Amino acid sequence: MENNDIRNYLEEIYGKAESNYKNSILKNYDSIDPKIREYLELIVSSVEDFLGVLNVTVTSLTYKSLNPNQDIRNHQAQLEKGYSGRSFDTRYIAPFLKSKGLKSMKESGWLTRSLEQASPYTLDYRGKIRDLNVKEAFLKTLHHVEEENGNSLLMLEYLLLLLIKQREDSKVEIEHISNPDLQISKILEMLSIHFEQATSNGRARLPVLAIHSIYQLLVNELERYDEKELQELSSHTSADLRHGDIGDVQVNYADGTPFEAVEVKYGIKITESLIIDAYSKIKQTKAKRYYMLSTVESSKKELEEIIAKIKDEHGCQIIVNGLLKTIEYYLRLISNPELFVNIYTDLVTSDKVIKTEHKVLWKKLLQNL
Repeated sequence: MENNDIRNYLEEIYGKAESNYKNSILKNYDSIDPKIREYLELIVSSVEDFLGVLNVTVTSLTYKSLNPNQDIRNHQAQLEKGYSGRSFDTRYIAPFLKSKGLKSMKESGWLTRSLEQASPYTLDYRGKIRDLNVKEAFLKTLHHVEEENGNSLLMLEYLLLLLIKQREDSKVEIEHISNPDLQISKILEMLSIHFEQATSNGRARLPVLAIHSIYQLLVNELERYDEKELQELSSHTSADLRHGDIGDVQVNYADGTPFEAVEVKYGIKITESLIIDAYSKIKQTKAKRYYMLSTVESSKKELEEIIAKIKDEHGCQIIVNGLLKTIEYYLRLISNPELFVNIYTDLVTSDKVIKTEHKVLWKKLLQNL
């Protein structure tokens, strides 16, 4: 099939799944073995930690429905009677899933070490998928297709329906507050609860959003930031940092070079080693201040010598402090702390790293004001 034909094929299956989701029509999937439905549901519910398994499953079911004679367990061209699952995923599946706002690996599930081994995905596959239940769900799904005549097309449609439901469930609307008398102490209490009670991947992103929210106000209110520009947030992973970024939050000179930056550590104490790593990023810039903030208290006295050395050598002032202490200080500087809360709300709602549970928790904290 040509590129457009495969895309149209996926669109058609997606359209059916979306229609069934919107109309709550689940009886169409009653013919799928109940245990296989459970396996597919587990793969989707575990997606935050096992994105690779999701992509490989979607790719396998799609390829099988297009090529009924292909044993999809032979997922590499080098295997006997195999095909290139990675190429198919990279070219078609990952781009399609991302275009629909569904969970997906950026390029391919086969970039996951536990799935890239050159051996068939049979029940005795030795790839080290950490969760044995997820591994079983994945391998038995493919086994069902190849050994028990499972309907790959219907299973693919159900899998897409589950992903659509997951996407829609994650859309949590949070209203802005209107409380000019909101106390800074109350804001700090809410942030502390949000940071500490949030669970799962993505929780470390929350303090970064809080600092960025503060800076959105600071750059407009303090003379220090005249003719400076706050960078948009980049991805939370170091591999995705833009060229020239030196921190999680960054203010640049008019020419786009770093003026000031903040590095946020979640549950990690600031050590001399971390400061040296930070200096390696600062060294070739004209940055004036570099804040290293952590949710864990650090011994500033132990760090005085390295901080002084960097100041003498480069001129940049490295400031180590507690995260909430710094936020408290900044909140005292801005004219309207209520605006900070609403900006933070917007970032929590829109940031792609933040999970549904983080949004729900913040919504509850606001409702309890």
